[in-house]
Amino acid sequence: MHHLFFVILSLIGFLNISYGDWAPKSLTESYHPRYSTVGNPNISPEHDCALRAFTIEMATYIEPTFSKTNWTTLSQSAFQMNQCNGTSHTAYQPSSSDKLFKTAPEIKKGTCHHTVFVHDLKGNNLFDGTFERPMKTIQAALSLTRTLRAVHDSGNTLCITIRGGTYYLGTNATIWSSQIGAIALTSDDSNLVIENYQDERVILSGGTLLQLQWSVHAKTATGGTIMKAQVPPSVNLDQFNELYIDDRRAIVAKYPNGDPSTQGLYAKDPGFSYDSQRWWPPNLNRSVEIHVQEPSRNGTVFTNYQLGLGGGAAVFNPPRNFWSTASPPAGDNYAVPSGLTVKNGALPHISNWSTPTTGFVHAFHSGYWGSWIFEIASINSTQNTIIFGRGGFQEARGSRDGGAFYVANIFEELDSPNEWFLDRDTRTLYFMPNETMPNVFVASQISCLISVSGSGIENPVHNVLIRGLILTQTSSTYMRDYMVPSGGDWAVHRGGTMYLTNTKNVTITRHLFTQLGSNGVALIDFNDATSITLNEFVWLADSAIILVGSTNGIDGFSVASQPANTLIQSNLIHETGIYVKQSSPVLISVSRSVSVIGNLMFNMPRAAINVNDGFYGNHTISWNVLFNTVRETSDHGPINSWDRQPFLTDAVQPGLPSLWQHGSYIHHNTLFNNYRSVWPIDHDDGSCFYEDSYNFQVYGGKKNYLGHSKTDHHEIYVYSDVNGGGFGSNVCLSDYAPTRGSSGWNETWIQNTCVLYQSPVPYNIENCDTANIFVPYLANNKIYIPSGTQVAFTCKVNGSSTRLSLEQWQSYGLDIGTTVQTAPDVQTIIEWGREMLQRTT
Repeated sequence: MHHLFFVILSLIGFLNISYGDWAPKSLTESYHPRYSTVGNPNISPEHDCALRAFTIEMATYIEPTFSKTNWTTLSQSAFQMNQCNGTSHTAYQPSSSDKLFKTAPEIKKGTCHHTVFVHDLKGNNLFDGTFERPMKTIQAALSLTRTLRAVHDSGNTLCITIRGGTYYLGTNATIWSSQIGAIALTSDDSNLVIENYQDERVILSGGTLLQLQWSVHAKTATGGTIMKAQVPPSVNLDQFNELYIDDRRAIVAKYPNGDPSTQGLYAKDPGFSYDSQRWWPPNLNRSVEIHVQEPSRNGTVFTNYQLGLGGGAAVFNPPRNFWSTASPPAGDNYAVPSGLTVKNGALPHISNWSTPTTGFVHAFHSGYWGSWIFEIASINSTQNTIIFGRGGFQEARGSRDGGAFYVANIFEELDSPNEWFLDRDTRTLYFMPNETMPNVFVASQISCLISVSGSGIENPVHNVLIRGLILTQTSSTYMRDYMVPSGGDWAVHRGGTMYLTNTKNVTITRHLFTQLGSNGVALIDFNDATSITLNEFVWLADSAIILVGSTNGIDGFSVASQPANTLIQSNLIHETGIYVKQSSPVLISVSRSVSVIGNLMFNMPRAAINVNDGFYGNHTISWNVLFNTVRETSDHGPINSWDRQPFLTDAVQPGLPSLWQHGSYIHHNTLFNNYRSVWPIDHDDGSCFYEDSYNFQVYGGKKNYLGHSKTDHHEIYVYSDVNGGGFGSNVCLSDYAPTRGSSGWNETWIQNTCVLYQSPVPYNIENCDTANIFVPYLANNKIYIPSGTQVAFTCKVNGSSTRLSLEQWQSYGLDIGTTVQTAPDVQTIIEWGREMLQRTT
């Protein structure tokens, strides 16, 4: 028997635990929630708080017994349990007889043939790297291991052990690529361990420590003081786009005021403006369209491979986009607005902007499916108009209009505590403190700290273990190149704090990724058997973990350039997507066989786990606790999938190309569908070949849209007709636009339990007609409806929409074995969840 989530042997960061035992002490000890909107206003506070407490219980349950107090504190803070009248619950304790999930085997320290020590304060790069005579820099230690390999057997495992301290890798940096790290491992660095020494805190900073002489620049109208200082000539201003003060990201001067790290779109004070008056039309530039007629994936909505090259897609690198065709299914030609006019008074300082071209506009897509960032090319202050320059490529679908927005990096908007502005022409840094000046200022200089890059698929870096480090203070990458990997909604920056390509058997474990300007870990193209375990990711500008492969157009069969056999296990991921809202803790795109197991994820602007396409499949998403998702976007869920673009792979049968993928499995997850989430598992456009089972899902039901071949069984849906975002799935099962021959076929929904809170209507099956029944296979379900109501299955009978009783519904051969009862109390529902999640059958 497997107990729920006991996969996480230690999670990390905010715990005051030594590296040697578990993981680094977090820099985020004074954690606080980002937004104020939680829970569900459409349900009784007692029910909502009980269900949230149960989800917290599941979250605490995945942490070792000795640290459960810390987990409970963090989880309650994330859920803002103070709104639940101080209700507390004891976490369920697993029996010792249950098996634990096993992580991938690590290289043991005892296997080190030779260890090179590094100590920033006591080291010298002329020393021999022994414990008594350590080297000063990690780069010099890496060079020494290469020399040792030339003398000894290259198959021996060498170790670099780093003593405690802060290593400012951005100081005197000469490489600023987001794909080449300050510590750059190549094919010559296989069989290597890089780790901290015992319980010492090793901090790798992507910045440089600033030595500044501050003076008063001006007093503000509100009584604040703006300070100024000269930036030393050694600092590369082109890479200085983030300022970290006392280990936290400072706020680039912006309007409206607000901290993007801790305030969000639906908060009481969101830090965004809704006062747009007009979005200027796109500068349309048609792409060259490619449509592959054969092979074709018949029997689906999305039958053919297609792509737009150049034209509107030229903003991406490479310049191509699924959405840059005249009429892609479920979309339109890619385009973004060319400018913005705001209402009078919406930008009160615009007439005073002396250099508007330093600025950026951060704006939501009109459908709130993501966000854009634009450079400001020019303004017309008398007409309250901003014309955009480069930008708008941070999501793939585009739109002619935007949504809520804010303006950043304008000197005249520096009027709030913790805001800063850099005058690059005069090398002057301006900063407004709260009451007293902080102590430590770090200027970002690089975005990639560690890269592991083999020379090719045939010569990968292999057998590398990196563990026990704190990675922080990197440059932002939201204005660097983005690309569109497939037919999902995503554009993605293929870079990260740790960047891997052409690797095999690499383990990344027990790290703290915090206060970062880019993605956390980027697995790009060929990476086989990567393990990402026992890490904490927090305060990230973009996504935490991205897996992005490549194909030769439709051909992913003869091209092996994809991440494969990846394990993402026992990680804590929260506070992501600070700048880029089309982001997630985990993105899976053009990848094979990814397992996402036993992770705790919360507080992000969009989905927690996003499967961007149906390429290959064979993914497993299990034993995760996901909540507080979709907090700044809409039309999504904690887990999201798409499948709009077919690819040739050997998923069905090795050695045989096919447009169909292997099945994927989503099971034993706890999904709290609050904020703007609609469906706990959002199987969107064309999603197919999923088996969903044994998931505990609160506030939302099953979704199928334009897809097929999905099986749901032994699920528990709790109050699926209630959602706090103002709209939701409203029913246990939604089958949208089923059409014979293209979607809605081979759908199965059996042996599930669904509790309705206010409605007696279990299903929304579009086009349901008893004269021509085309519905999912339904059987042996348990449906619970509110007391005093009568169940109603809606379907056309003799051409008219009719509310059918269970007996009438079953007379058409539907839902045989299904029962309908009155909804039980919430504690009974929670007990069902405990029983299901604590055991497999």
